[in-house]
Amino acid sequence: MNEKKIYIVLTQTYTTIARIIKSITKDKYSHASISLDIKCNNMYSFGRKYIYFPFYGIFLKEDLRKGLFIRNKNALVVIYEIKVTKKQYNKIKDKIKEIELNNKGYNIIGLLLAHFRVKLHRRKYYCSEFVYKVLSNKEIEIYNKENTLFKPEELITNNRFVKIFEGKIRDYIAIC
Repeated sequence: MNEKKIYIVLTQTYTTIARIIKSITKDKYSHASISLDIKCNNMYSFGRKYIYFPFYGIFLKEDLRKGLFIRNKNALVVIYEIKVTKKQYNKIKDKIKEIELNNKGYNIIGLLLAHFRVKLHRRKYYCSEFVYKVLSNKEIEIYNKENTLFKPEELITNNRFVKIFEGKIRDYIAIC
């Protein structure tokens, strides 16, 4: 089979920083991840290293069943699926690994500047910037325009994405 699927996972955990981001963006979701499996056991993003200190961030390997995602029983998730070729899927995995190995941390300054649509080029990322970077690779071409996307919800404006779930994280975990 030459067709694979990847998933864009947007979440709202209602932490203080998530509420601040939500109030600034006016969007329902404040965090973006990319997953290579439908159960979202293997998600990748940039975010806080420590639960109680949101300003020190790193490249993250996430799981909807752990950490901030399960702390609040009302935490929300929306999951979008996109079909890719096996070659694209492998390139996505390679790009994630490359960024993991070569990143310089969390782009807190870029996150703040993003609100004003100012782009900061460096090897640091915030969550939606990372997801966009992975999917805009020339060999993947899911996004083929200059990175003007900053907010998590702007990631799924491509009509190739299909919403497969929206609701509480605990409800998604229960059906997987």
